[in-house]
Amino acid sequence: MNIVTRDIGCTIGTELRYDGVAGLGTHSVPLVSYRPGTRYHDVAEECASQHLEAALERAQVSTRVDAVDVETLALCLADVVQEAGCRLWDPNAKEEDAW
Repeated sequence: MNIVTRDIGCTIGTELRYDGVAGLGTHSVPLVSYRPGTRYHDVAEECASQHLEAALERAQVSTRVDAVDVETLALCLADVVQEAGCRLWDPNAKEEDAW
């Protein structure tokens, strides 16, 4: 798993990505992108770790993640971050469209 944070104005955008997909080389699969409501990268990364842990428990995924598990994990992550009060975010949207 890879946690990517980006300053997007008045908050930090956070992306959780899965890097272990065979055949993709250096590409990774996005699982969820959201705004955790903080201005600090370290706080956003800590929240992302907690969200990932909660989603893994919810999905009951083993340490080996295959393609079906990645989809389940992505859905669980989306639920967990929204339940935590975070807003989903499209990192590819133009800045004026992101708000």
